[in-house]
Amino acid sequence: MTFPTQTTAHPLTRIGIVTKRSDQHALEATRWLATWLHGKNLRVTVTEEAAVSADIPESLARRCKQSQLPDGQDLIVVVGGDGTLIAAARHVGARDVPLLGVNMGRLGFLTEITREDMVKTLDDVLAGRYCIEERMLLDATLMRNGEKVFAAQTLNDVVIHKGEIARMIEFEVDVDDQFVLSSRANGLIVSTPTGSTGYALAAGGPIIHPALDTILLVPICPHTLTNRPIALPANGTIAVTLAPNDSDRMVTLDGQTVFSLENGDRVLIRRAEHRLKLMHAPGRSYYEILRSKLLWGGKLGN
Repeated sequence: MTFPTQTTAHPLTRIGIVTKRSDQHALEATRWLATWLHGKNLRVTVTEEAAVSADIPESLARRCKQSQLPDGQDLIVVVGGDGTLIAAARHVGARDVPLLGVNMGRLGFLTEITREDMVKTLDDVLAGRYCIEERMLLDATLMRNGEKVFAAQTLNDVVIHKGEIARMIEFEVDVDDQFVLSSRANGLIVSTPTGSTGYALAAGGPIIHPALDTILLVPICPHTLTNRPIALPANGTIAVTLAPNDSDRMVTLDGQTVFSLENGDRVLIRRAEHRLKLMHAPGRSYYEILRSKLLWGGKLGN
């Protein structure tokens, strides 16, 4: 699959930048990028924290809180790693704003553009040569005694696990009120296709192409080795119920948001109504991304 090139219906004139603030190289790249975009007479917005850390004057870029940054933007450029992009996606929410990731981290399945290719890619994007890919999001809701106590969206995964290291939990899984299984394991990963190259892959799950409408269940170190990963249709509701008489259990969303669980809690997971938009360089191939990130071999004879 090669992402097809699209032309924009209107010029991209309002650009937001989200930065990995703990990375000095990302801060330096953000200052350079803000200066470059400002020189093209574009309206640039950066987060307040990045503006201070990177010493970006207000004459170059507007400042706002990261939660407010998606408002009114045509594009958000994420300078950091996949974790920075996932956090930015959470703030975008249902807003129809695409993200473009510049990789300052180590792997970067989502932040695929290198620092060296940033200018060339943005030149193409600003000229209207780019492609948009939509990625599935998950809605996760925690029910306790019949009441909703927590709800959030995830791009990668919902992980139910023990708070203590290397301890098992017991749970059961239903899909659309049909009992699927009960299990004892170190945890359970409920993953989108995007998340299939993350924790789910490390736990033995398959890589799922992002164009597929699938939710992946991956047990973490199951006590019974016949409990294997399973791909489910994305139009159902997955319910994970915790067994009673246990303690110190957590649900973690995208590796960034953590909530404590109690006996009998039920975590409901379903496909979100809207999708996240990712912007890609012209002609970029999903398989090229996998090949470069996972160090797969090239064509025979090359």
